Amino acid sequence: MSKIKTLSPDVVAKIAAGEVVERPASVVKELLENALDAGSASAKVEVQGAGRKLIRVTDDGEGMTGEEAIQALQRHTTSKIESLEDLFSLRTFGFRGEALASIAAVSRLKITTRKEGKLSGTEVRVEGGTLSDTTEMGCPLGTSVEVRDLFFNVPARLKFLKSQGTELGHISEILAKTALANPQARFQLFHEGKLLANYPLRQDPSARLVEALGEEVDGKIFPFRLQQGELRAEGFAGEPGLNRPNSRGIYLFVNRRPVRDRLLTHATLEGYRNVIPKDRYPVAVLLVEVPPPDVDVNVHPGKWEVKFANSETVHRLVIQAVRGMLEETPWLKIKGIPQFEEIRERPTAYLPQGKPISLPLSWPASLRVESKGESQETGRGPVSGITFLGQVQETYLVFASPEGLLLLDQHAAHERVLLEKLSNDLFHGGIPKQPLLLPEVIELPSNESRILEEHLGDLARMGFDLERGGIRSFWVKSVPQILADRDPLETLRETIKEIYSWGKEGQLQNSYDSLLKMMACHAAIQAHRPMEKEEARALWEDLQNCRFPSHCPHGRPTQLRLSPFELEKMFGRR
Repeated sequence: MSKIKTLSPDVVAKIAAGEVVERPASVVKELLENALDAGSASAKVEVQGAGRKLIRVTDDGEGMTGEEAIQALQRHTTSKIESLEDLFSLRTFGFRGEALASIAAVSRLKITTRKEGKLSGTEVRVEGGTLSDTTEMGCPLGTSVEVRDLFFNVPARLKFLKSQGTELGHISEILAKTALANPQARFQLFHEGKLLANYPLRQDPSARLVEALGEEVDGKIFPFRLQQGELRAEGFAGEPGLNRPNSRGIYLFVNRRPVRDRLLTHATLEGYRNVIPKDRYPVAVLLVEVPPPDVDVNVHPGKWEVKFANSETVHRLVIQAVRGMLEETPWLKIKGIPQFEEIRERPTAYLPQGKPISLPLSWPASLRVESKGESQETGRGPVSGITFLGQVQETYLVFASPEGLLLLDQHAAHERVLLEKLSNDLFHGGIPKQPLLLPEVIELPSNESRILEEHLGDLARMGFDLERGGIRSFWVKSVPQILADRDPLETLRETIKEIYSWGKEGQLQNSYDSLLKMMACHAAIQAHRPMEKEEARALWEDLQNCRFPSHCPHGRPTQLRLSPFELEKMFGRR
């Protein structure tokens, strides 16, 4: 007997359903997309048992005739395309002709629909993929799809579903994504008869942000938009202090289609580089509009993935769009500098070895107050009329201004200033060097020595001129000027170890950023170092002229502000 067998239509249908219907949220997604493609201005989602028992999506779209409803339940039937070429000009969500057929194959499904101009509607019932009943009846204009007992005939799939709270969370997230990308329609979600989410009609897409993302984003997320020809990247991005431990706060859409895309996620994170901690993620809503011929949406059965014809252009545009918004620092102008809930970088990295940390709980006696009335109008930062008051623990600079009390972390602030200076120097010819009167010799393990030789030219741009001196030794002839009095050889050794840890040769040009951070950290003013008035003022002014003055390269705040209102509230005057 032949080992090759033809699968039965029933098995084929269930396999296809497994590709499209992963969980109850998958059903909600497909039915909402069908509703939007039908021109709906309102869609109501009702679920029971987190979707296991019931999912009902009711819309006010154009509806279907009885014949169309029956035909829509067949596999590979669609009103969206007629030829292969149509796949490259799609402007609709659905097109594969698999959703309804796949859902019907693993549930008890009922469609109630009436098309405009028809006096009566149609009710169609399907159980496990088999048509059981068709009835003519009166019903409102539009379509209602009711899915009961999901996976009743595929019990193995039920074992993979999570808790009721988890599955309901996935459904809520699908509704939030749909509402964010489609402000022209109204959406409601009910569970066990209780309203869980409501998205009224909105003229302004930004009005949906708090409804979809929560109260925490109110006043902390800002619009951006950048267009290059027919390609457009727009949306909303949060201030650096609005960050999360995972990427679930990043919502991605391509031509209003929700997607999971590494390229777009990476571009969003690149936009925030050096502004938030490395292991934190921003909150952002990114909507990319691409001409249909330049994007392939037929990559994944659930339509979650896309492929761009020119991915580099899309990647670069998204980075520029997000970065452009951040460079305007709207949070700095409107709300002051945000604080992080959690700082990942070790505070001891900023302190001299062997010196204990001693931060007082009350206003310290060690606060050195300068003579009153001395101020400096910088004229370039967001605050003028600055008066330097002194230092706390010889670490935090204290200023007074018309906007209240300003606190500067001298090390974090100087790191930011140095990083931007080093970056500018590197990409405009190279970092200034300090020749050594007598070359120094460094010995390296053979594996590090081999990697280092691949990057001598790159290191020269960074200010380190090295020449092979032996099998495992190198002569160091010059060091970065900025590190000349800061043990530059120790920084060089750390740089070499960092390069070796990447495990890639010839890729340094793509990874300068982490090395420049290291150099800036080593060269910056340390904590517990006294600063004179003019030094402090110069540091403040240099910081305000940075592109991203609010945070150090590790994502820590460089400055904090207490407004007059906050001070009055603290002292019980309000």
